[in-house]
Amino acid sequence: MLVLIVWGAAAWDGENIDQPASVSVIALLAMAACVAASWRHFQYGLGIAESKRTPVYGSSRRSTVETLEKLFDYLGRRTAPAAYFYDRKGIRRPVHRRHFYGRLRGLLLSEVASDRAIVLPPRGFWFSAQIFVDAEPEEIIRALKVRPNSGGRPKEYDYEAMLLALIEHPALRAIDPDEYRAESAVMDLVRDRCEPSDDHDNNIRFPENTRLREFAKDIVAAVKINRGAG
Repeated sequence: MLVLIVWGAAAWDGENIDQPASVSVIALLAMAACVAASWRHFQYGLGIAESKRTPVYGSSRRSTVETLEKLFDYLGRRTAPAAYFYDRKGIRRPVHRRHFYGRLRGLLLSEVASDRAIVLPPRGFWFSAQIFVDAEPEEIIRALKVRPNSGGRPKEYDYEAMLLALIEHPALRAIDPDEYRAESAVMDLVRDRCEPSDDHDNNIRFPENTRLREFAKDIVAAVKINRGAG
């Protein structure tokens, strides 16, 4: 944009721009066009955005990702409540349903305005506005068939993620399944590997002690069988 402004100002004043400058301007414009095209392809793919792209959620919990995908699928329907934001003049502007199909659609729900600005189109100088949905929260919850947590830890846990966090861990290999405190050692290891720390960024919810001990008991039994078979 700066190059275009300088070029337009020079042309307005009747100044001749030599050939090398023209080539440089064209090259910069081509680079900008490639960046825009690459970003559009990354977000929505080729052609008209009529289907969701594979999302990028990082290390989010599976249950969280599934709930978000239900939400974006719901908001992306033609019959869904309208999503909108207000521009700097207070005018209500709609959020096109295709924005719920992009790979980085999760950023639309971020509390950080700069995150939302990455996936929302620029409208003047106001492109990071807060998004609203023309529906009550209870209506969306009923449509998604999601049961909100009433407090405490959820009743369903991602045991697969817990197991993946323990696989090939040196502390697990060091546990003797025949020892009296083997189950307690596994429970401590699950807590250490599932809770976020400086060593890893896991954030896996694990059950209370009673169910966690049952889970640890199964792990100890499996370790004992596998080591005996080796």
